[in-house]
Amino acid sequence: MATLCNDVTIHVAVHDQPLAGRVTAAFLFEVLTQELTRLVVVEEIAEGPKSVVVFETSPRAEHACGLNVVAHGADGLVRDLTVFFRPLASLRALADVIGARMAERSGPPPEGSAEMERILVVGRLG
Repeated sequence: MATLCNDVTIHVAVHDQPLAGRVTAAFLFEVLTQELTRLVVVEEIAEGPKSVVVFETSPRAEHACGLNVVAHGADGLVRDLTVFFRPLASLRALADVIGARMAERSGPPPEGSAEMERILVVGRLG
């Protein structure tokens, strides 16, 4: 968490709006730490203030591959994180877990609300 700026923005495949802030990131990373097997970094490509991290993990015994695009600010802190995750079965498994934990934390989304249907973030560098 120390590598994230306070107003970090996280873009994920299963949520229309970006997620914002270190508090939201802390909650998501806590859930991911509990639900995923160890993240194995397969490759990291860095150029200037941007990097791409390719990783493998397993949510609920489903093999998964992910890719994080990370943008660092001039202070070296992560300002923007874009997450890609596949295959779809793994994405669904993880979205179900995170969605349930979000409902426990904040209550269920309003009836008919597509925007809060699912939330997904993967990754911590290192």
